[in-house]
Amino acid sequence: MKRTTLSLLVAGLFVAAPEASAQMQVSGSVSGGVLSSNFNTEKNGYKFDEYRDLDSGATLGADIRGESSTYFLRFFGENIGRDDQFMELKGGKYGAFKYSLYNNDIIHNLTHNAISPFAGIGSKNLTFTPPISTNTATWTTFDYKIKHENYGGTFELQSSIASPFYFRATANQKETKGIKPIGSPGTSPGGPNYELPAYVNFLTTDASAEAGYATRSTQYSLNVSWSKFESRDDMITWRNAAIATPAAFTPIGPLPQTLANVENTTLAADNNVWKVAANAMWKQLPMGSTLALRGTYSKLTNDVPIALAAVAVTGTEGRIVDTNPSSTNFRGDILYKSFSASLTSQWSRAFDSRIYWNWAKKDNHSTAVVYTPINRVTGLPAQTCDLNVATGATFTTCSTELFHYKKDNLGIDLQYRVNPHNRISGGWDYLDTTRERVDFDRTKDNKVYVEWKNSSLDALTAKVKYQRLHRRSDFLLGGLNPANAAPSAGQTLVSATNNVFFEKNLIRFDLANNDQDLFKLVLDASPRPFLDLGAELIVKDNKYKNVVLGRSKDNREELYLTAGFGDPKQFRVSVFFDFEATRYESTHWVGNTDPATFPAAVSGTRYLWNGKVKDKNYVLGIGADWPYSERLKFRGSFVWQDTDGTVDLASNTALAPLQNVPNYDSFRRNTLDLRGTYALNKNFDLTLGYAYDRFRYSDIQMDGYRYTVGGPAVTSTAFFSGAYAFQNYNANIVYATLKYNIQ
Repeated sequence: MKRTTLSLLVAGLFVAAPEASAQMQVSGSVSGGVLSSNFNTEKNGYKFDEYRDLDSGATLGADIRGESSTYFLRFFGENIGRDDQFMELKGGKYGAFKYSLYNNDIIHNLTHNAISPFAGIGSKNLTFTPPISTNTATWTTFDYKIKHENYGGTFELQSSIASPFYFRATANQKETKGIKPIGSPGTSPGGPNYELPAYVNFLTTDASAEAGYATRSTQYSLNVSWSKFESRDDMITWRNAAIATPAAFTPIGPLPQTLANVENTTLAADNNVWKVAANAMWKQLPMGSTLALRGTYSKLTNDVPIALAAVAVTGTEGRIVDTNPSSTNFRGDILYKSFSASLTSQWSRAFDSRIYWNWAKKDNHSTAVVYTPINRVTGLPAQTCDLNVATGATFTTCSTELFHYKKDNLGIDLQYRVNPHNRISGGWDYLDTTRERVDFDRTKDNKVYVEWKNSSLDALTAKVKYQRLHRRSDFLLGGLNPANAAPSAGQTLVSATNNVFFEKNLIRFDLANNDQDLFKLVLDASPRPFLDLGAELIVKDNKYKNVVLGRSKDNREELYLTAGFGDPKQFRVSVFFDFEATRYESTHWVGNTDPATFPAAVSGTRYLWNGKVKDKNYVLGIGADWPYSERLKFRGSFVWQDTDGTVDLASNTALAPLQNVPNYDSFRRNTLDLRGTYALNKNFDLTLGYAYDRFRYSDIQMDGYRYTVGGPAVTSTAFFSGAYAFQNYNANIVYATLKYNIQ
């Protein structure tokens, strides 16, 4: 248990307002308990405690309030002493000031019982003594997990109850430590890959200050915030098992090694963010209008040295490549600017409107780096990255891409009350986005909707909504025309390369032309006392236009049902059911392409194929509350969840038969929680409980998991650590809590 943190927060209860502590009325509760967890798993089962600490042991909680005529205090804490503890102390003086101090710890378990052939796990240097062992019994066992520790507070000052001026300040510091999996290739392209246990050690510091003026008719505020991210270890170094004969070299730049068999993988770069936000609001304008304005300006900067050399692998030989960057230092400089305006008006008792405009812009003024890699031994170009999409020509350079965008969003919402039981609303939303992207540089979204709400029946309320999205984008690569086909007007004849063919025909669905239809129905009913029913149906359908290769359509259907019956003072049961179905359809091509005969010319290695990804998710839950007597109460719940994911595959030739995937991220989970609470007397409550959790997971990526994959040679073997594999588990938890109620 973190006694230092706990004692500091609790001490604040007595020192925050010493002159008023004797007059305060104190209420609330303090609880303490124990839990015993019996956890059985195949190897991993991290899903059980992915974001929570359920180890056997003690737990503490508190909710203590103090209040007088001038001061107030509250201390709240849960899971105190555990890895997921939260504590907050809030207090202040009415009409003068208020504050809060908090500690919030977040645990993220990623994988239990992982193994790795590398030594130095938990540090920034991973290595091994050659030859690296393929015998997994000799590997080191460890856990992938990240721990976030947040400490912070807020303070708000108001000169008096009647004063419209206020000042608010916040500060927070988050320390992040742990080990997470990172995948790195041993060679490129192809060749073995490795799962590396990367040690992270980050520190994030945030602070903000806000001053404002607020009355019933006017509000103004100015907020200035600052955030600093520090990566105490910018990279991890690891020995590459694919390299059998490393070349010796003289280090230049930030390379610590002297042999060409050690790689460097970057984690995160230090950075600073400054942001200024101004808000203004005017109420009680003509026609009951309210006008709100907001503007922001932020700047993200960092400064990172650029590596002057890198490791290149040919066969099993490692050599050094001089990167020859156009700059030896990368300076990040990104500006974000935004402005928004909203006007809401009440034209009559029956008619309301809202008109809005949102504008946002990102300008990337960071260093544009061009690399011209040279093999240090041969003196010849070592890499080709840059490509002229129009001609298919490749260059001996590799260039960074700077991303910019600008968004203009405007719209209107209208609402008309036909009578007290019928309301009709509708609106239009327009979004115009321009960006730096090789395929789409501009997108226009037009969205309209209409909604009707009816409450004519005392026992039933209904709401129906229909929405239509019309997206059209400027596709920059449609003018490309590979050789072997006669160019049309406005097209450019280029070489028949695979790259040009795919650039022209592969349409990314995130910005493809799209017609989307969305339908939503919501029903709430109370046909009799103590009986509540609810239903919600959502259907969304996307149709992507002019798609040759890529996603052609997808749809989503969701049904949510709820029911509650019974008098809460006697016995009440609540039930819910949720069903979600998603489907994605896409078309793809394998092999070389002949634009003149595509897609007719097929073989066992050149063919068109279609994929249909389907996922069905079912959740059923039931809960009951039974106040057996004035002193004894029971509560229980059961939740069943089943997800079935499949992939149906088909090709346009019998020469390439494809096999469907029956297990694509499929799982089943059952949870049961039973508890009873008995009031020993007016001050003490005793709770006894039992919980059961069962999880089964099946996915084509993880079923039949192997730690080593590849040929007989170690240099061609991929090494995996078991990250996210073997998730199945059964868990039984018994717990007891004694709560003291402060009277």
